[in-house]
Amino acid sequence: MSRQYFSDFPNEPLGVANAAVTPGTSLTALFGNTSQIAIPAADVRPGKVWRLSAGGIYTSPGSTTTLVVTPFWGTTTGGVSLGASIAITLVTSVSAQAWWLQGLLMCRAVGLAGAFSTFIAQGEFMGQGVAGTASSGVQISFGGTQSAVCDPAAGGFQIGLTPNVTGSSFTPQIVLLQSLN
Repeated sequence: MSRQYFSDFPNEPLGVANAAVTPGTSLTALFGNTSQIAIPAADVRPGKVWRLSAGGIYTSPGSTTTLVVTPFWGTTTGGVSLGASIAITLVTSVSAQAWWLQGLLMCRAVGLAGAFSTFIAQGEFMGQGVAGTASSGVQISFGGTQSAVCDPAAGGFQIGLTPNVTGSSFTPQIVLLQSLN
């Protein structure tokens, strides 16, 4: 007989959009309201999987703006990186473009005080392309780096953004953290 897992939301999704994030040229946390991405320490166990889904709008005024997407464990940019993407050029737009991301986070092991806790993440960030131009959409895969220095008490599945120029803006409008098992 197989196990009976129940999907759940550890945090209630908010009914309002987050504030716009305007990163400079350094890693900036996408979700300012960390209550949406926090994972209770008691919920962390080996084999546990969470899915983070988010969507919103962005503007990218520079024609050569590139973006690096970095998942990390923690709620601020001081968290533990779980594998940055390569730099991908965004579609230039001063009007809002839609974006969507989805990522999976898995706990592989839990140790005392985070000393031997390991997590791994995988995901994708997608954005609109240029109208009438084939293959111009933004597709960025991220993750793949297992970390062994995560502290379950500092839990959260955060996404960081690093553009190469200033002036871009990202507004998360929907953020859902789901516990899959």
